[in-house]
Formats: sequence, C-alpha cells, structure tokens
Amino acid sequence: MSHRLKAHLERHQVPFDLVHHPYAEGAAQSAIAGHVPLAQMAKAVMLEDEDGHSLMAVIPAADKLDLQRLGYLVQGEVQLAREQALQRWFDDCDPGAIPALGDAYQLDTLVDDALLAMADVYLESGDHRDLLHISGDDFRRLASHWQHGQFSIKPDPWSRTERM
Repeated sequence: MSHRLKAHLERHQVPFDLVHHPYAEGAAQSAIAGHVPLAQMAKAVMLEDEDGHSLMAVIPAADKLDLQRLGYLVQGEVQLAREQALQRWFDDCDPGAIPALGDAYQLDTLVDDALLAMADVYLESGDHRDLLHISGDDFRRLASHWQHGQFSIKPDPWSRTERM
C-alpha cells in the first residue's frame, strides 16, 4: 500500500480494509481479480490543463472519461497527463496502480457524481495486489471539497469495440 495513501487515511481517521487479489493491472481488472463489484470500483485518470497543471479525475472503473464534459466543468481544455508526470506524482506506487484519492498526493481532484452515490468504494492501493475498501460515507467525506459533475461515459454494451 502507498505510504502517502495510508498516512492520508490515518490523518483523516478513515477506517479501511485491504482486499488482496492475484496480480492484476488496471482498476477494472483488479476489481474482477478481487471479486468486488465493478460498479463500486473507482479509477484515477491523470490529466493536465492548458497551463500544464496536473489534475486527477476519479470515475467508475468501467466507464470512460469524457474530456469534453470535463473541460466544460473546469472551463478549459484538459488532456491526458504524460507518463513522466505519473512517475513524479506517484513515486511510492507501482506503475499504473494509482490510488483515486488525489488529496493524498496534493492534487486537485474532480469526482464523477456516480461514485458519490455508492455504499462502498474500492480503489487501487498503490500496488497490483491489493484494493483499498472504504465506506461510501467516508469516500463522500474525503471528496466533500472536490469539484464534482457528470463526466464519465458508460460503455455501450452493444459495441463490439467496447467488448474487446
């Protein structure tokens, strides 16, 4: 588990569980490997705004980010962050196992409204073998000052490309 993530949770007195699972890369694959509801799995998407400022968008793991909607919410253009930025911000994490709690890394964070309605939330813990589980109430408390909106897109179940 990420040291900064653990310290952040302890500082905010958030109880948590770790769900151990076989090695898996990616939030959706980790949820499947950990036998947790995919609908309750949050994933972090790192972005940069027009000025090069890093942002974290937190969306349901099965969804895709709608950059146009997110740009409207932040009133500017955003793009996916470069790999170098990820290594700089998350140096206490395995590559690709980014915890979806940007505050632990002093990042401005935006959260999709779909996650704010969950009874429980799961997210990467900073490695590829454990998921962090917190209550929805604690997640909402941690996210209470984050900007929020609807900026994720549910996959089209009839699209062949979505299933590949």
